Amino acid sequence: MENKTAVQRAEQEQAKRTLEKQERRINELDAIIQRLYEDHVMGKLNAERFAKLSEGYEKEQADLKQSVGNLRAIVNAAETQAVNVKSFLKIVKKYTEPTELTPAILREFVEKVVVHAPDKSSGHRVQRIDVHYTFIGEIDLSPEYNKYEKETTA
Repeated sequence: MENKTAVQRAEQEQAKRTLEKQERRINELDAIIQRLYEDHVMGKLNAERFAKLSEGYEKEQADLKQSVGNLRAIVNAAETQAVNVKSFLKIVKKYTEPTELTPAILREFVEKVVVHAPDKSSGHRVQRIDVHYTFIGEIDLSPEYNKYEKETTA
């Protein structure tokens, strides 16, 4: 999780740097286009040359604006994901290091509990309980019962 978070942070920082560069370039292009227009109005630049230059700069600016929009979406998504990861880890920690067993934890992690009839054939009362966990099914955690089964079948 830490490796994935580190990679995402690096990608986010790279996207932020690229975003800043592209925003600066968009502002530079605004100034260039304004100077071109002023030069055209003052007669320093003929109409054909003005049209060709302004078309190129405006196309570059439009491409940059689209790229800036995409980068902003990437940065926002990465920031949102970082918050979501922190929230998820907080929840996981709460459940992996519980201070008490609550009904909420049981409902979330345990699908069902099967309690079998008690067996008194050996003179001791032995009762098998199967716990079926959500998503992973049954995990046999009853060594006493397994030990009892081995003794009675042998």
